[in-house]
This record gives sequence, structure tokens and C-alpha cells, in this order.
Amino acid sequence: MTEDTLKPDRMKWLGSNLMLGFLVTILSIFTAIANYSTYVVGGRASDYQAEGDRLLANANTEYIQATQFIIVDYTMYDGYYINYDKDSDVATYYHDNFSDALKASLDRDQPFDKTYTDAMYADADTSFDEAFAKFDQANAEGEREAGYQLSMLVTAVGLAFAAYASLLDEANRLRRVFALMSLIMLALSLGQFFVTSAA
Repeated sequence: MTEDTLKPDRMKWLGSNLMLGFLVTILSIFTAIANYSTYVVGGRASDYQAEGDRLLANANTEYIQATQFIIVDYTMYDGYYINYDKDSDVATYYHDNFSDALKASLDRDQPFDKTYTDAMYADADTSFDEAFAKFDQANAEGEREAGYQLSMLVTAVGLAFAAYASLLDEANRLRRVFALMSLIMLALSLGQFFVTSAA
């Protein structure tokens, strides 16, 4: 017997049936957890995207409505201005149909100023801001989904290494190499999962 034969194999435990069974079990469970996390986050991303689309459609509608109200205000103001010195009853009729924002701008002696425009488009601007906030949330959840998918992919590769190692004879050194690769994949996947969860 040579000295190498007498040395205990310190890495033998890595290729043991117990260790490989443990790796297959843990990696299978963690693959399922990563898959479920991907599903949950993907659902949230879809919800945020759909809500953003709805708010954006509302914002566009509100913008068009505000533009129409501004056109009506201009029409009413023209009628008021034309009739101011000619027919006070007609001028009063036009004045009474001014929007509150136009009346406020006249009180400032600055009809149709920026404050007026901001007031008329306030609802549309708010909806636009809310829509893009939802899109930002959808993008953030989409990035998290990608992170979980990467974690799941790495776990699945580790599971494949562990499964293949379990098919090899215990004397085969590749069994331990594949088991070690499986452990490394598990560590990488866990790291990716926790980094994604913390984001």
C-alpha cells in the first residue's frame, strides 16, 4: 500500500449519498421558493403596469377635457370682451359662464396666465404623475422578478449537478466535483435571492 492509499479522503463526505440527498432536497425546495417568488413579484409588476395604463388613459382624457374647457373659456371671454361696453346683460351672461380658474385669473388682472393653465390641467397632471409612479413601481418589480428568475436558474443548475452526481459511482471523483459545484450554485443562488429580496 502506498502512502496516498492510506490517507483518509477528506472530501468523501461531499460525495456521500446523505450529502447528495440533502443537496437535492434543499435545491428542489429552494427552486420552488424562487419560482413562487418570481410568480408573486411578476403578478405585482403586471398589476402596477395595468394600473399605470389605466391612469395614463384617464390623464389623456382629462387633458383633452381641460383643453376643451379652456377653449370654452376663451370663447366666453371673447363674448364678454366684445359685449362689455355694448350689452351688459350679454356680457354678464358670458361672465357667469367663466370657469372658476378664469374668474380667479381675472381677479389677478392676468387672464389665462400660467396659474390659470396649471389649475385647468391640475387633474390631468396629477393623473400623469400617478401613472408614471405606477410605471416606476412596475419597473422595480420587473427588476426584482428578473433577480428571482436568475436565482431560480442558478438553483436549477445546482440541482442538475447534484442529480447527476447521485448517478455516478461513489468511487468516481466527478461525483464530488459535481457535488461541490452544486454547493457553490446553492450559495450563489441564496446570495442572489437575498440581494433581490432586500432591494
